[in-house]
Amino acid sequence: MNKWKTKFSHWKFDKKILLLVTVSILIVTLTVAGVSLTFSIASMKEQSVELLQMQNNTVAESFKGSMDSYKEIVLGTIMDDSVQNYCRQVQKNELKTADIDAVYSKLENLNNMYESLNFAAIVSSDYKSYYYRGKGSLSVTQFEEVYPQAYERSKYAQKGTLKVSYNNDYYNDYYKGNRYTLSLYYPLYDTRKVSDARGLLCMNFDDPAVQRMLAVGDSSAETRVVDTGGMILLSNDKEETGRYVNYIDEMEKGIQIFTKNGNMYVCQKIKNWNYYVVSSISFYKLMESGFHIMVVVILVLIIVLIIVSIIIRALVRKMYQPLNKVVSNMDYVATGSLRTRINVDNMGEDFTKLAIGFNSMMDEIEVLMEQVKLEQHQLEQIRFNALQSQIQPHFLYNTLECIHWQAIAEGNKEISTMVKALAKYYRICLSKGHDVITIREEVEHIRNYMIIQNMRYDNIIGSEIVVESQVEESLIPKLTLQPLVENSIYHGMKVKEGKTGTLYLTAYKNEDEVIIKVSDTGTGMSQEQIDEMNEQLSRYEDSFGYGVRNVNKRIELLFGEGYGLNYQKNDSGGVTVVIHLPYQTEIKKNTAGGEWTCV
Repeated sequence: MNKWKTKFSHWKFDKKILLLVTVSILIVTLTVAGVSLTFSIASMKEQSVELLQMQNNTVAESFKGSMDSYKEIVLGTIMDDSVQNYCRQVQKNELKTADIDAVYSKLENLNNMYESLNFAAIVSSDYKSYYYRGKGSLSVTQFEEVYPQAYERSKYAQKGTLKVSYNNDYYNDYYKGNRYTLSLYYPLYDTRKVSDARGLLCMNFDDPAVQRMLAVGDSSAETRVVDTGGMILLSNDKEETGRYVNYIDEMEKGIQIFTKNGNMYVCQKIKNWNYYVVSSISFYKLMESGFHIMVVVILVLIIVLIIVSIIIRALVRKMYQPLNKVVSNMDYVATGSLRTRINVDNMGEDFTKLAIGFNSMMDEIEVLMEQVKLEQHQLEQIRFNALQSQIQPHFLYNTLECIHWQAIAEGNKEISTMVKALAKYYRICLSKGHDVITIREEVEHIRNYMIIQNMRYDNIIGSEIVVESQVEESLIPKLTLQPLVENSIYHGMKVKEGKTGTLYLTAYKNEDEVIIKVSDTGTGMSQEQIDEMNEQLSRYEDSFGYGVRNVNKRIELLFGEGYGLNYQKNDSGGVTVVIHLPYQTEIKKNTAGGEWTCV
C-alpha cells in the first residue's frame, strides 16, 4: 500500500487529475449500475414470487380436485351394497361364494369404469387373503408381495383413515422401476354399526394428470407436493419421491416465503389435505438475467470510460500547459539558472498570477543572494579577525605568569595567589573556544572566582562546595554558575548588614538528571519577587549576555525546554537557584556550524 502511495505522490499533476476524474466517473457509474441492479433483482424477485404463488395455487387446486375425485371413488366403492354385504358376512363368518362373486364383479366394474385405474383389491383384515381385479396380472403388479409394506409406508392424507402414496412399489420389476403410480388405501367398515375394520380397500391409479400438474409454470422452478411430515409425495424429479425435505420447520410455522441453502421457497397449504405445494428457485437462476444485464452494463461502461478518458486526457493536457510552463521554469532554476522568468502571455487569470508571483520571487531571490554574498564576505572578515585575536589570550597568560613569579620573588603570596587564580579563571572562560565544559571545570572556575572575590572584599564570603564524583564529568554550558554566584554575592550577601555570608553549591545525580543548587545566606527575596523572577526567565526573548536569563536560555537551547533554572525561597533566609541538566558526558562537533552539541 505504501509503495503505491509513494508512486502516486511522484506522478505529475495532470496524471493525478486524469486518474482522479476517471476513478470518480467509474465510482459514479458503478454506483448507478449497482443501484439499478439491486432494484432490478428486487423487482425480479417480487415477480418470481407472484409467479410461483400463482403456480402453487394452480397446482394446489388441481391436486385437490384430483384427490377429491379419487376420494369419492373410494367412498363410493365402500358404500356399494356388495362391499357392505362383504363386511357384514365377514363379521358373521358367513361369507358365501355369491358374496365373493359380487365383490369380484364390483372390482371388475371399477376397472371398466375408470381408465386410469390399474387395479382394485379388497384385502382381509388379517392380510392373509385378498380379492384382486386389474388391467395387469398379479405377476406384473406383484400385489401379493408388495401391498403390506406399501400400505405401511403410505401416509395419512387427511384427518381420518385414508392413506395415499405415489411411488414405484408396484410394477417395479416389470418396468424396471420407471413406472410411478398413485395408490389409495382405505379401511372397510360396516356402515350400519361402529366396529373394527373388516378389510382394506386398495386402489392404484396411473393418472398422467398427477405428474402433468407439476409441469405448470416456470421451467426454472421446481415444484413438489410435500406431506405435513416432510416427505415428498410428488416432484418434478420422480427420484425425489419418498425423500424428506429439510425445511419442514418453516412450513409448520406457516412461513409462506423463505430462503434456505441458496434457494427461495414459496409454500402453500392444500385445503383439507395434509399436503403443501412448495415451489423453489435458486438465487443463481433468479439473478441470472440480472447478471446478464450487469455484463452488458460493464461492457458499455468500459467503452464509455475509454472514450471519456481520451477526452479528459486531452482537456487536462490543455489546461495543464500553463502550469507545466511554471514547472519547467522551476526545473531551470533548480539547475542554477536564477535569471529564469516566465512569459505571462496566454496563461489565463489564475496562472498569470502564479507566473507573476514566480517572477517576483526570482527577483527577490537574486537580491537575497547578493545580500548573502555580502554577509558571507563580512563573516569571513570576522573569522580572520578572530584568528588574530587568539594571540591576545597567550599574551595575557604570559603576562600573568610573569606577575606571579615576580610576586613569589618579592615574597608577596597574596598577589601570587590572586594572579594565579585570575589566570585559571580566564583559561576556563576561554576554554579553547568550547561552549560546553565539564561540571568539574565549571566548579574549578567558581573556586578561582571565589578566591578573587574574597581577596577583593577581605574574606567576607564563606563557601561550601559539595559535588558528587559521578557527575563531575557531566557536561554543562560554560559560565553557567558564575553569573548565579555573582548575583548571590552582589545582590544578597554584600548588601546584608555586616557584609558576611556563606554560599552553598551542591551537585548530584537524580535518575537521568543532574541537579545543581546554589544557595546563599543573604537578604533573600519575597515570594512575589521570586515568582516574578521565574516568570521573567520563561518570557526571555532576545536579550543576550552572561546574566541569569541568558544562562537559562542557553540551557534551553542546548538541552531543551525541560531543563533550566528555577528560583526558590530559603526557609532560613536567602535564595536558592536550582539548575536541571541532563546527565551527558559526550559531545560532538556540528561540522555545519562549528558548534559543540551534547549527545
